[in-house]
Amino acid sequence: MIPLIYGLAPIHLPSFFYLDLIVRGKVLPKGRYKGEPISIVIPCHNEGAVIGNTLRALLKFKKRIKNLEIIVIDDASTDNTFEVASSIKDDYVKIKVFKREEGGKGKSEAINFGIEKATYDIICILDADSRPYARSLEYLAPYLKGKRVAAACGVIKIRNKNVNWLTKVVSLEYNIANYIQWKKSMIDSYVPWMPGTITLIKKHLAKFPLSLVEDAELSAKLIENGYVIIVDKRAVASEIAPITLKAYLRQRIRWARGNWRLLKYYKNRKILMNYFLTFFERIQPALTIISYSIFWWALYFRHYAIDFMLSSLWVFTLIVTFLLYRQAAKEFNEKYSIKTYLIYFFVSSFLYLIIWLRSLFPIKGWYKTERYRDYH
Repeated sequence: MIPLIYGLAPIHLPSFFYLDLIVRGKVLPKGRYKGEPISIVIPCHNEGAVIGNTLRALLKFKKRIKNLEIIVIDDASTDNTFEVASSIKDDYVKIKVFKREEGGKGKSEAINFGIEKATYDIICILDADSRPYARSLEYLAPYLKGKRVAAACGVIKIRNKNVNWLTKVVSLEYNIANYIQWKKSMIDSYVPWMPGTITLIKKHLAKFPLSLVEDAELSAKLIENGYVIIVDKRAVASEIAPITLKAYLRQRIRWARGNWRLLKYYKNRKILMNYFLTFFERIQPALTIISYSIFWWALYFRHYAIDFMLSSLWVFTLIVTFLLYRQAAKEFNEKYSIKTYLIYFFVSSFLYLIIWLRSLFPIKGWYKTERYRDYH
């Protein structure tokens, strides 16, 4: 059987874990928000196009959260980020804007700077383009009453989903990631990674490491120390997806490069399933190349039993993959065309191989996504 009819499906070992996540999960307890004060920290680097609208959107929370402060850190921007953020004023909500002239080295430094300036014990981490939905912070805050709960996180939706084929694909990709992280939080042998877009965390635990994926790496550190991270799908924030392939690759390369560091967090034996999933996701492109090489070698030398086993694994991968797509879209009430599913399945396989190869080499600075305009 020629593997091309299966797209680029390899011996996809993470599929076994994804199937486990799909079929398992316990109901998480929910609490009521009782007026806990919250400090929102927003790191910025050249975010003049979006930070103004983000602050105006956050000011709507003052009717729901009485003690609210917003801290904006302009991390050595070369645009008008500081001026735009400083121009937003309110009589009831404290908006503090700081400029770091010597910054620009990475997001974690800017976040930690903002946390030091925060007044309250609950810290909400947002990106400059993050727009939480109306009650999102109220859904998350009660979880932090638990002694072992370090952070509570929401899910991310794409605000500019319908701009082009790429943003539709990214929207689907985010829904799949949302679904996986949400299900991870329900199962003791897995842990979700905190997203930078909407996370509430206890201030004394919010010390982000110098990393390209500071949120995920802090998650791993906290879990190794016995803490718990919760994901509540009711808490939603929107953000802007890259609209060009270059910007998309740049963002994903940063994530992929940073995620290699997560493999050093393996000492918590209770979450070995999570560690193995992370490990297999990191080496998956290498397994793809190896599996195709073995397939064609076996076909050439007529070892058809090997080809049969590989083809069976590819079929299994296809079934689990599309089941995952369907469950994710259904759970978050999103609709995608068959065309979008197929584009994501085929194109992401090529792109991920490119991203994986580039992630083997160092990158410097924020290496962040540039945003030139906002979307509503």
